[in-house]
Formats: sequence, C-alpha cells, structure tokens
Amino acid sequence: MANPQLMTGLGAAVSVFFSALGSSIASAPAGIYAISSSSGIKAFCPIVISGVLAIYGIIVAVILCGKLSNNEVHDETDGYRHFSAGLAVGLACLASGCGLARFLEANLRISAPVPRGESDERFLLGNTTSVQTRVIGPAEINIKFIMVLCFIEAIGLYGLIVGLLLSN
Repeated sequence: MANPQLMTGLGAAVSVFFSALGSSIASAPAGIYAISSSSGIKAFCPIVISGVLAIYGIIVAVILCGKLSNNEVHDETDGYRHFSAGLAVGLACLASGCGLARFLEANLRISAPVPRGESDERFLLGNTTSVQTRVIGPAEINIKFIMVLCFIEAIGLYGLIVGLLLSN
C-alpha cells in the first residue's frame, strides 16, 4: 500500500522538477535568441514564455502541498491522483520546453550567416550559392513567430489544466 502523503509530496516534487527542466531547456536558446536579436524588447518574448512553464509546476506544487498541510484523511486513491497531477503538469511542461527549444534552435540556425566555403546542409541539398536567400529570426519578430511560440507553450497549459482537475 502506498502512503497517500508520500504520493502527494512526490507529485509536488515531480511537478516542480519536470516543469523547471522544461523551462531551462527552452530558456537557453531563448536567451541566445534575445541576445542576438536586434528587435528590442520584443526579442524577450521567447524567454518570458519559457519561464512561464516553471510557474505552471509551482502552481500545482503549492496546491498539492496545501493538501498535505490540512488535517484531512487521504486514501490511496487521492495519493495516486495527486502524483498523477504532478506528472501531468511536469511532463507536459517538459514536452513544451523541448518543443520551444527545438523551434528556437531551428530559427537561429536558419538566420545564422553561412561563411563562404563552409559546408552546410543547404549545400548538400543542391544549393551551392554562398548567398543566403532567406533570413528570418533574430532580425525580425513577427506575429507568426509569436503565435507558434504560444501554441507550443499551450502544451504546458493543457498539462496545468489536467493537473488542476486531478488535484481537486
């Protein structure tokens, strides 16, 4: 038999751990993006969005810790539900952070200048010119870019919703 207080505490711990892990995975390329951009304050949108992922885990952890502090009697089912709530938000934020990192790294790679004579996958695909034909990324932040970031971040929000439903 599993101890419900232990399972609730583990749920709080995994929610913070995995959501912070997803946030840190996304924060590294988001910081590089913000530093290399010339778009001013709009360049910090990716790092703010990646930081929100850690907040989702903290929200569920605070709710679960509140369940530990009151003197209610919890059964085994409640412990498993609380552990599942922590896993739901934590793993959803981890997936969202990995998606954000992959999107930002691809965007940085597309916008990076290619020096003459250096090998790149674009040359392997038949493009032998040394002039880059399409430059996007740190030079411009448009509404499409922000919308893609929001939709990738929504995966973590869905995990938060499921975690809140499971914790109550």
